[in-house]
Amino acid sequence: MGTQKNPLKGSKLFFIGIVIFTVGGIIIFPQEVFNASKKGLLLWFNTVFPSLFPFMVGTYLLIELGVVRFIGILFEPIMRPIFNVPGVGAFAWIMGLISGYPVGAKITADLRTKGQITQAEAQRLVAFSNNSGPLFILGAVSVGMLSNPGVGIFLLGIHYLSSFSVGLLFRFYNRENIRTSKRNKQLFKEAFKQFTLEQKNQSKKMGTVLKESIMHSMDLIVQIGGFIILFSVIAELLKVFSIMDLFNQILYPVFSFIGFDRSLINGWVLAIIEITNGINMIGSSSAPFYQQLVLINSVIAWGGISILMQTVSVISHSDIKVSIYVLAKFIQSIFAIIYSILLYPYIKNFQTHSVVNTFKYFHSQNQLLQTWSYICSCLCILFVILNLISRKKTCKKRTYY
Repeated sequence: MGTQKNPLKGSKLFFIGIVIFTVGGIIIFPQEVFNASKKGLLLWFNTVFPSLFPFMVGTYLLIELGVVRFIGILFEPIMRPIFNVPGVGAFAWIMGLISGYPVGAKITADLRTKGQITQAEAQRLVAFSNNSGPLFILGAVSVGMLSNPGVGIFLLGIHYLSSFSVGLLFRFYNRENIRTSKRNKQLFKEAFKQFTLEQKNQSKKMGTVLKESIMHSMDLIVQIGGFIILFSVIAELLKVFSIMDLFNQILYPVFSFIGFDRSLINGWVLAIIEITNGINMIGSSSAPFYQQLVLINSVIAWGGISILMQTVSVISHSDIKVSIYVLAKFIQSIFAIIYSILLYPYIKNFQTHSVVNTFKYFHSQNQLLQTWSYICSCLCILFVILNLISRKKTCKKRTYY
């Protein structure tokens, strides 16, 4: 009787190697590791935490209060024919586009856990709903790293277009489960009916739901912070151990063949691992601006291994396959490269100052974050009121019987 091979043996050995490499680097280069950890911590605390935490709390409340079901019925005639996902997928897609990684994946996993979508539908939805947000692209990348506010619209457009293309492609995933949407002329009435039904079936008190939303979101945001710090350290160790120079030697023939500047290699490799520091290095290189944009669009679509691990952490409680998600992000990266090459000639003569006034709305990060916090709070308060009204109506009806 032959011995059965463990399919995870190779990946486990690779993981152990990464751990040994990281711990050894911490011992040998404590100062560099400390600076990298501090940089990752400040990135999480100053940018990621205030931008994502309100969204996470708000989305959890909206799902628990039945609002997502209400939205799903309204968007069913749109989402089903285009992406072959239920209308509730519109909530994950829109929030993913607005708030950035990994909110789209989190909402998709929550919808799957709640049983509102099937496994195949969740796989299709997560393929295109988990994206980078406009705050990162328009603020951190175009202004902070490239010092070119005008190009932010181009980067954002390419990112959204590549995401939409992946959604169209993955509508054919698991085709035997394709379903047709039901036509209903009175969508709003049906949606409100379902929303009222959700309130009748809601047994949790509002205080309990609010507490769960905060605890759940805090647990998730701390996990994300840990991944950011960890991969900031790994990226720094790749530099100090001169492993980046090794990648430079390996990839130089490829970059030379496609006509790309050699100075982009280190930044691109770093961005594959950790997107923020990698894009910053690409933007500070001496390469032509066109080449910088192509690679930046590709890594924004990919997201980096750091964000991949964050995504894995938020979908781990569901049956969504990570391998299919990774394939989708790789395809989106290819789409982003193609669209960048095709569309750049139309914007290369576009003057930066012509869109500066448009960009001013995104330039003040603190103001934007406060605005979104107020919007999330107002939405939560609004649907709490609706919840109380519907419960009151239900109680009145019961007293008549």
